[in-house]
Amino acid sequence: MVFVKYKVDPADKQGKIAVKLTTTPRLSLCDDNATLDLTICLRIASSAQEGRPLTLCVDDSVFEVYDPQKGGMDMPSRGAFGAIRNADPSRSGISLGHFKVNKGSRTESPDLRDRGCRFITIPGDGSWAEVKHKISWDRMFKYEEKLARTDLQPGERFEISINNGYLGTLWWCWGDLEGELKRKKLHVWHPGPFNDPKPSDEFVREGNWILGEEPMLLDFEDATKDGKASFVIVN
Repeated sequence: MVFVKYKVDPADKQGKIAVKLTTTPRLSLCDDNATLDLTICLRIASSAQEGRPLTLCVDDSVFEVYDPQKGGMDMPSRGAFGAIRNADPSRSGISLGHFKVNKGSRTESPDLRDRGCRFITIPGDGSWAEVKHKISWDRMFKYEEKLARTDLQPGERFEISINNGYLGTLWWCWGDLEGELKRKKLHVWHPGPFNDPKPSDEFVREGNWILGEEPMLLDFEDATKDGKASFVIVN
């Protein structure tokens, strides 16, 4: 999904996440098992609570990696990266698809874990967290209507970028999934203009809940060099 963004007071900002995209440097036409790996690294670049980790819900963002057990459509097919572009603008690129997906929860539970949401913790020490999208040959050309693998030539270079509309999160909180959040229930509520009233302190305490923070108070910055990653086709 493309995240809806609205203005907040800059003084209220809680942090900035630097995001960097890299790819498999070479893709061999002779290797049927070759995959184009789109690796996304995340690091806390600045924080209102220095040294403290934070946890993001990755659903519907560029950080959500396809799970065959859950099914559905992967994020590249939903526009999270756009098309794979040929470095030669006179030559065609490769469409990964661009489909709109409407998702709904199968449960009324306010617990995001019960809803099947997935998360990633970004360390508080400045190190990088990582997610990886793996694109096989078959997947690469699944929605491409003009080109096939056999049309590619050794030496061709291709580029790909993060679609900034998919750079963000619907929910986040302070803490580590394997630390202070391990036995907590993650409540769907977070501050913001489009949400229900905040649960009471008593409800939160007795239910062992963690509430979300305001998504718009966390900035995301694409730190990829030149805003794009590239790979070359080889024999």
